[in-house]
This record gives sequence, C-alpha cells and structure tokens, in this order.
Amino acid sequence: MSRSTRLSQFGKQDLWTRDLTTMPLLQRLGTQAFRLATAVGMEFRHRLLDARAAGLVFTTLLSLVPFLAVMFSVLKAFGVHHVIEPSLAQALEPLGPKGQEITTTIVGFVDNIKIGVLGVVGIAGLFYTTYSLIDKIEQALNAVWQVRQGRTWERKFADYLSVVLVGPVLVVSAFGMVASLQSHTLVQRLVEMEPLGTLVVWSGELIPFLMLCGVFTFFYKMIPNTYVQVRSALVGGVSAAILWIIAEEVFAKFVVTSAKYSAIYSGFAVLILFLLWLYVGWMIVLIGAQFSFFHQYPTAYLSRLLWEQGTFVFREQLALKVLRALGHHYLKGDRPLKPSELSSELNIPVSLVEEEVERLIQNGFVGRLQEPEGVSLIKAPDLIFVKEVLDSVRNGTPPWVVPHLDSSDAVSALLRRRDKAVQKELAGETVQSLLQDHERPGSAGL
Repeated sequence: MSRSTRLSQFGKQDLWTRDLTTMPLLQRLGTQAFRLATAVGMEFRHRLLDARAAGLVFTTLLSLVPFLAVMFSVLKAFGVHHVIEPSLAQALEPLGPKGQEITTTIVGFVDNIKIGVLGVVGIAGLFYTTYSLIDKIEQALNAVWQVRQGRTWERKFADYLSVVLVGPVLVVSAFGMVASLQSHTLVQRLVEMEPLGTLVVWSGELIPFLMLCGVFTFFYKMIPNTYVQVRSALVGGVSAAILWIIAEEVFAKFVVTSAKYSAIYSGFAVLILFLLWLYVGWMIVLIGAQFSFFHQYPTAYLSRLLWEQGTFVFREQLALKVLRALGHHYLKGDRPLKPSELSSELNIPVSLVEEEVERLIQNGFVGRLQEPEGVSLIKAPDLIFVKEVLDSVRNGTPPWVVPHLDSSDAVSALLRRRDKAVQKELAGETVQSLLQDHERPGSAGL
C-alpha cells in the first residue's frame, strides 16, 4: 500500500473508527482535536469556502458604506457615533498607514450621506443594501451548517433589524467600557504597583481577545438558521479569534514588505490590500463556522462520506434511528418534529436528516404535516416492520440481485441464503421493539 493510500485511508476511516473511550485523557483530547482540524481541512474545498469568501468580499464592497451609515444613525441616537472611526481603524490596523487612509475615506463617504434628504425611496434602498449583506452572511453560514432553508421574511426582518439596531450599540458600549476602565485613575494607580501592574497589563491585552471571542461566538450562535449549541459556538469563536490575531500579525508583516506592489499598482495598491484583508477576514469567519459545526457534529464528515458512497449499512442505521425517534414521540403524543429538532436529538447534520425524512415519506412510513409544522409517523410503531424499512433503503431490491449478471450461480445462491436468514431472524420485528430496547435500563440509546 502506497503512502498516499495509507494517508487517505487514515483520514477517511481509521481516524474516525478508533474508540475514544479506551484512550487516556490526553490522547483522547488530542485525537478529538485532530479529528476536528482534519474535518475542517477536508471540507474546505467541498463547501467552497474560498468562493463564498470572495462573494462576501464583493457584497461587502457594495454594502459597507450603507451599513456604516445605518449604524452611524443608530449610534448617533445614543450619542456614541464618534467611536465608529476608531473601531474601523482598529479592524484595518493590519494594513498599517494605508488602513488609516482607507478608514478616513470610508468615514468621509458615510459623513456625506445625509439620511434626512434621501427620502423614503433612498432610505429604503439604504436598509435593503444593509439587509443584503446580512442575508449573504446567513446564506454562507447556512451552507457551512448544511442548512437548506433560510429564515422566513418575517424572521429575517425581525432578526436582521435587531442585529443592525442593537448589535452595534452593545459592541460599541463594551469597547467603550473597556477603554474607560483602562483610563480610570484607580486602574492607573494599580499599574504602578507590582505585581498588580503586570497583571493589569496582561488583562488589558487579554480583554480585547476575550471580547473578540465573544463577538464571534455570538455571531455563530445567532446567524445560522439552525440550533447551535453555545459550547460549539464558543469553540468556533475562540478558533476564529486565534486565527484573526495570527492573520493580523502575518498580514501586517506582508504590508510592510509589499513596497514593490505600491510601485507596480500605484494608487490601486491601497484598494488591492483592502480587498485582500477583506478576503482573509471572511475566510476566518467561515473557517471558524466550520470548527463550530464539526464540534457539534463530530461524525458529520464521516457520515457525509458514507452517505455519498451509498453505504447501505449507514443508511439503514439512519432510517431506523429516525423512525425510532419519531416513534418515541408518537407514543408520548408529542407534536410533530421538525427536521432541525430531529437533527439535534440524533446529533446528525440536518441535511442528512432531511434527505432521509424525504425517503421515508416517499416509502410511506412518515408523513409531513403543515399545522403544526413537522413530520410524524403515519401509523403506529408496532405496524412498521424493520424488514420493510431495510428493504426500502435498497429500493426493494434483494441484495443478492445484480443486474446483467447470472443470479443462479453459487455466489448469488449464497447471498440469497443470507437474505433469507436475515428475513427469518427479523420476522415480527417492528419499530416498537426498538423503542422497548431504547427504554430498557442500561440501554445505550442513540
């Protein structure tokens, strides 16, 4: 076996099939971290993160000035609009002196927008451009989380409006509070006292990082149109914050050594550096979202591979797990479940759950309800036979039948006996029996 083949097998199978419970603590944590990093790296191209980041750069260019204008108007109502320029300058700090030049230009554009003289159509256009930016961000994060359906128009209006109106005020207030604390007389006196002075300096450097983690965590928790665990959002937030700090240092050094680009591109060099930094920033946001996704669904990468490979064992397990979960709620008399709720209960990506639910609907095991919205069993669990479910996964074709091949040879006869033995063993087994096994004390469950 060649080296590349061994590496491919390790990344696609061996790494994911190891039993973590038998490992020492440090080895288990290391394996989990390596799985997370491997999944993020492998999915980089599959999710087209580079193309989505480029699309977000284009949308940002169109929407940045209107977005800042709306934010400026909101912050002006609270009397804190003056912090927009230093906040923007801090975000563009890796660009060096050119960052301040870009900041001045953008703030000048914002100052030139007179909302009072725009009229109804102008204001509507301003808010629509702002809305389109947030909508594109949601679409990109939904793609990372493998969510097919975005928010409804009603939810978009309410959620996006809160992001535009409330988000900037909270972020700016937090940064303003930190700045005021750092300049407080008591803090200045503590700096002069050792070892408190060293601790204060360290905390002053740590607090911006923690705030950056908090911003990214809130971003990953609220923007995707699916349930995101706080712990998973935090993992993505910390990962993105670390990558952001590293990128700032690397990009700042790149700008210092890029004098020759200024000679080549002349006045366009500022624009090119700005576009590059926007691209790097959005890449970091999307990579952090990948970390968040794979932390919440650690087996998602392997599950998608098995699904795309058409592995019957995986699809059989998924079909029975979905039916068992729906059967459990059916017997309790609960309302129908949405695919996103099934996804959270089974800890399986919502895209795979939605595809399996569609198969079960087509095969007559599950029905979709409009009011209340969701899916449910269309008959009692004791009337759904396991063998029928397994056959439906294979589209009703016996596993020993292969088109265009002789079905009477010894190999086909062996597989036919295997299939008959399975049928005999599962005779009378229903989804109800799976529920009883699930509820038995000591059962491993899902």
